Amino acid sequence: MPIANVEGGDIHYTQTGDGPPMTMLLPQSSGPVGVTPFLDRLRQQFSVIGYDQRGTGKSAPVPSPEAMSMMGRAGEVHGLLDALDIDRSWLCCHSTGCGIGFAAAAAQSKRIIGLIFVSPWSFGDAHLTTMQNLRVAAARGLDPYRYAWFNASLLFPPDYRREHHTGFEAMAQSARSTPQDADAIEDRLQAILAFDARPTARSIECPTLICAAEDDQLMPVWFARELAGLMPTAQLLSLPGGGHMLPETRGEPIAQAIIEFAAAHTD
Repeated sequence: MPIANVEGGDIHYTQTGDGPPMTMLLPQSSGPVGVTPFLDRLRQQFSVIGYDQRGTGKSAPVPSPEAMSMMGRAGEVHGLLDALDIDRSWLCCHSTGCGIGFAAAAAQSKRIIGLIFVSPWSFGDAHLTTMQNLRVAAARGLDPYRYAWFNASLLFPPDYRREHHTGFEAMAQSARSTPQDADAIEDRLQAILAFDARPTARSIECPTLICAAEDDQLMPVWFARELAGLMPTAQLLSLPGGGHMLPETRGEPIAQAIIEFAAAHTD
């Protein structure tokens, strides 16, 4: 069990594959297939680094409420890279990870080779605020089984849920024994709403690929389009479907796009 000794608390991580480092900033949520096929494809071209954010998995607890902010989470990223003696890395960011990636690039831009943003948001507009507050209310009001299905219906498109219904049902049944922590969910979602990527986006100059789905209900494609318009080096890839969880629902085309983008921006 690899543990990186990082100021503020140890971080559990994995590092597999060969090639330039690519640090994965992925959310906690997943479906029955997960992101292993997506990561396996990237491992063919990159040294893929995954880690548990503090307060999750096998990493140390969150040292303070401020550590849950995007800037606080960015400190985890740089602390991990320091511990692994990695000077520069790609950051592959999905959902919440996009805010962390923005903050990490703003804090130490020279150590970021490039950024991959999948299903990003730009700021807490009226739509996102409503959706996140609805998620908090659901976490407080629904039993674990129904909350699992609520999240699945929000994050995954209907065709994917239909194809993998048995897997989603098994996950919902399993959730009965691990009830959701509504307070922790609210803290995490409020940190998202508190972050505004727009001022940072204007100053980011490293190569950036932005991927989004036209049918994302949580962080709609308009966020990706706004960020692509603000960032001088951004390239936008818009997919017709796949919902919010693109690394799982569209893992192969997203991974291939990342590999081709990185190859085109290799010194």
